[in-house]
Amino acid sequence: MVTSHNESGVAETSDQAVFRIRLETGDVLAGGALLAMAVTFWVLGADIDDGGGSGIGAADFPRGLALLLGIASFILLANGVRHVLGTRTGHLIEIGRPSRVIAGMLLMAAFAPAMRAFGYYPTMAFFLAAMLWIADCRRPLPLLAYVAGFLLFSRVVFETILSIPLP
Repeated sequence: MVTSHNESGVAETSDQAVFRIRLETGDVLAGGALLAMAVTFWVLGADIDDGGGSGIGAADFPRGLALLLGIASFILLANGVRHVLGTRTGHLIEIGRPSRVIAGMLLMAAFAPAMRAFGYYPTMAFFLAAMLWIADCRRPLPLLAYVAGFLLFSRVVFETILSIPLP
């Protein structure tokens, strides 16, 4: 049984390779990769300067997200291992554009080191624009509006309302 999702509004591209894998194996691989990413974000989040004050600081947000990602990915990994060792579902998952998935994974892996090297705003602007491009948001005005809106939201919430400086 193959489970697939096809959005009729998405334009077809030359990236038509299809990658198929058993559901259980996919859960183990994805859970393990996401758990490794969560641990990486947790460790790299410790290097973010909090300003030396007590309370919530700039490092707490990425570390909080890393903790949530770690919990969710551990559950996914454990469920995949349970199915690999027990009764297999027989389902296949299909990734219709694997090169875009890999590009998104590489961007995610590069985000924390880039933020440390270049700061939050330039890194987030590039990261968000690149992820939107990968997701087929190719019109320049909406892409710029999304990026500008998110950066403005980040500034208002963290720096203005919460008084948490972003790196």
